[in-house]
Amino acid sequence: MGGRKDRLLDVRIQDPYLDRNIYKDPSICPSCDLVFHNKTWHRDRKMLEKFRKDAEYKECPACRKIKDNYPLGLLILRGGILEDDKKLNEILNLIKHEAERELNSNPLARVMKIERREDHVEISTTTEGLATRLGKALSKAHQGELEFIFSESDKFLRVIWTKD
Repeated sequence: MGGRKDRLLDVRIQDPYLDRNIYKDPSICPSCDLVFHNKTWHRDRKMLEKFRKDAEYKECPACRKIKDNYPLGLLILRGGILEDDKKLNEILNLIKHEAERELNSNPLARVMKIERREDHVEISTTTEGLATRLGKALSKAHQGELEFIFSESDKFLRVIWTKD
């Protein structure tokens, strides 16, 4: 095998923040109201109300990563297109909408921060899957070059998108 999916699965298994054994069922994240039930995190208002009284309150893996500044993905935007404020705003809106769409299927996938540097923009994410999705969405909408750099030792994905 050894394909991309195998590699991503291996990274996810070794993510130290996804240790399900530290959470009782049910648990609620006091920061974002996610509910841990049946070994899965849910963004569900009805479930939240149902378990609110009996749940243990403990921060979810995504909130812990944000608090600890521990991204698993980094999307780097480079190129002349970033000099056009209108294009940059369009790109950042696309990032925002794609992140919201991913949140529907994986509530632990979040944009941690967006930082404008001198010659590029860095977008940190809580999952490698979100960094991948954002890079592919940019490439589809605006073309450009897309590069994926996996770090086996750090369990980290760097996605670089370049467009002049």
